[in-house]
Amino acid sequence: MKGAVLYGPRDVRFEERSAPKILESTDAIVRTSVTCVCGSDLWPYRGVNPINGPTPMGHEYCGTVEEVGSAVKTVKPGQFVIGSFFASDNTCPHCQYGYHPCHP
Repeated sequence: MKGAVLYGPRDVRFEERSAPKILESTDAIVRTSVTCVCGSDLWPYRGVNPINGPTPMGHEYCGTVEEVGSAVKTVKPGQFVIGSFFASDNTCPHCQYGYHPCHP
């Protein structure tokens, strides 16, 4: 699979990435249909926020769930999902403290 990786300010490379795997029981694998670079990715791209080595970019997406970990109960394989800063399900600690929406 290909992905955008930031190596430093204004140094973005489109390169081969490892196939995703379920590592934690709360993980899900989503086959992306559309993805984009988030505005928060632009801070390190411009050199405002430092990075510690190559960093994958683009955590906003739409796609179909392929596989889920054993603890995932509300999302099922085959469902179309959207992952974006504006779409929150109110279950993460940030939402629980009243900070909507949050980034992953």
